[in-house]
Amino acid sequence: MAFLNEEELEGKIKELSSEILKVRNEIEAKEKEREELRNELGKVRDELSTVINQLNNKRIELKSIRDEIAKLRKNRDDIVNTLRQFKDKRLELLNKIKELIDRVRKYRELLKMINDMIGGKPVDKDRLKELIDKLEFEHEISPTDPEKEWEFFRMIQQLERELNAAEVLSRIKEYISRDSQEIEKMRKERMELGRQMRDLYSNALVNIKTQIQELKKKREAIVNEIIQLKNKRDSLKARRDELKRAILGKSAEIKELRVRLRELNEELNKYQLLLAAARKSKNLALKRQEEARIKEELRKKAEESLQKLMRGERVSLNDLLGLESDENNEK
Repeated sequence: MAFLNEEELEGKIKELSSEILKVRNEIEAKEKEREELRNELGKVRDELSTVINQLNNKRIELKSIRDEIAKLRKNRDDIVNTLRQFKDKRLELLNKIKELIDRVRKYRELLKMINDMIGGKPVDKDRLKELIDKLEFEHEISPTDPEKEWEFFRMIQQLERELNAAEVLSRIKEYISRDSQEIEKMRKERMELGRQMRDLYSNALVNIKTQIQELKKKREAIVNEIIQLKNKRDSLKARRDELKRAILGKSAEIKELRVRLRELNEELNKYQLLLAAARKSKNLALKRQEEARIKEELRKKAEESLQKLMRGERVSLNDLLGLESDENNEK
């Protein structure tokens, strides 16, 4: 059996040990990098959770503001409808006032015309009635006279015309007074409606519009914050996914390195076994060579002792035994 080259085996073992150390260092470095990535991933996840919570809170706040704006808009629309109703009512009152003013004007014209007919003098209805009753009574108790009868009828007719005119004038004045009072009432009602409209507009509507504008600004600010938070969330998600891919990549690299390390260890063990076998084989061969050398030396001494003995010289027992031992071994 040929001897194995120990130097080559030792060189290979040294090479493998160096490679194993290198791979172990690479594994440690990769594991350290993976741990750093995992730590960063944890921080990114924590930050992402915080951003998502902030985003949810902003959405709740935005919904609350939108609900408040919708409520204020409904109140605004109710006030606008009320103002429109007040405006329509004031216009209706104005038209009625105009109608009444026109009717009062006509009554006054009629009143003037009747006054002109009766001479413009004031008429006392009670006095006229009393005078008519008195004339009728005197006509009944007085003797009949055609001329006086005609005069009586003329006077009665005149007095009755004046009485009718007085009654008409009285009714017209009542109409004028009634309509004038109604006009004044409607004017006051229009003024009150105008005051209520001014109050609603100045105190309620303007205030609601101001609140709506302020809430719109706040809504716009929150929408901008939500956009920024969404962008940050998406950026963090992208970074999270990137880190997860990097961690998986590092794990795959570590797995490959560990497979390589296992293969190197197996190869190292193989070469170490080969080296041990080579050394054992070499030691055994050297031992056999040494034993053969010793035997050869003993045999030579034994032969020399035998030659001396045959010449009559004195020899030691050990020298002779060496020869015997050598002969026994040969047998």
